[in-house]
Amino acid sequence: MSDFTHNDLANLKKAYARGVLKVREGDTWVEYQSMKQMADAIDRIEAELGIQRASRPRGVQRVRFGKMR
Repeated sequence: MSDFTHNDLANLKKAYARGVLKVREGDTWVEYQSMKQMADAIDRIEAELGIQRASRPRGVQRVRFGKMR
């Protein structure tokens, strides 16, 4: 059983999107040291809640546009 809720996850994602490293969780404040640490926490919470994310694209794809002859 997870101690986290979907609301906790949503609040953390909102803070992450704004670049805020200090968030309130219940009656306490949690301050993350970096955005990487915060992203890792989001990943852990999603895993505990059983949330599956779509696979992320990896790498770079080059596309060339031009006139056909």
